[in-house]
Amino acid sequence: MERDLQRAKAGATPGGNGLADELIGFDHLMLACRELDEVRDAYRRLGFTVTPYRTNEPMGGGTTGGRGGNHLVLMTPTDGRLVNYLELAYADPAHAAPFMRELLGRPPGLAMMVHAGRDLAAINAQWQAAGLPACDLYELDKPYRDPETGRVDRIHFRVLVPTARQGPLAVNAYATDDPSHYLREDWRTHGNGARHWADVAVAVDDVAAAAAFMTRVYGQPPESDDGGVRVTMGAQRLRVLDQARFAAALPGDVRDRRDGTLADTAITICVASIGRARSVLRSQDVDIRDDGAALVIPAREAAGVVLRFCEEA
Repeated sequence: MERDLQRAKAGATPGGNGLADELIGFDHLMLACRELDEVRDAYRRLGFTVTPYRTNEPMGGGTTGGRGGNHLVLMTPTDGRLVNYLELAYADPAHAAPFMRELLGRPPGLAMMVHAGRDLAAINAQWQAAGLPACDLYELDKPYRDPETGRVDRIHFRVLVPTARQGPLAVNAYATDDPSHYLREDWRTHGNGARHWADVAVAVDDVAAAAAFMTRVYGQPPESDDGGVRVTMGAQRLRVLDQARFAAALPGDVRDRRDGTLADTAITICVASIGRARSVLRSQDVDIRDDGAALVIPAREAAGVVLRFCEEA
């Protein structure tokens, strides 16, 4: 009984292969982007605080000599064991690890669902037992000097890095002993009042294949959703929808990216005040779809993904 209560607190459903014991929940969304300066400018225009450039080896930065790395849009955790943010990630094609180059070489959108993990070795073993390829364990432990403020933080995390394509989606898990770098108040305070991401929806061609993959990842089938499936962990939700249902949920031309392709990722972000968010977006002449209760930002305004702002309950 105590075990089931612990799982329920973590937002997972009891049962399956026990992986819920090792996964704390959905932590952050790794979004593929084409150009780091461009994506940072786009999100700043939308009223977000965006961290300075960071670099790491799997993406083709750091000691590799390339410029692979990321910017972060850090928000307020909904669970004391999680960090809640968007990772705007770029892989340097000439220097990145092969799978990261493939993963982040996709059109802008959700590249990987990142989970907070308790026991990375157990997660890796259970994913392999379920038929997923093995992940490498990458550890980063170094000081980071903020080039804009001079503040020095310690970045220390361990992360499972996939080594091959896993399925219709990509997943990993990470653990950190010191989350202070991700909890800086100046980075988690946004002009648009953003509090946390609550929902990510992804359009796929084969919902059944995605559902089978999610069953392997979580050890139990996902719940049915109209035109797709979903997994809910705590206050966050991952939804996978067929193309028709995804298109029906988004009005007009909001899926259009600047290059003429269609977005396949939509993210709902809870804000402190719709009025405040509306004011910030209008001050920047952002094209929005406003139904009073929510603001939809077209993909061409948000570096290739659709954003939806709703007021925090």
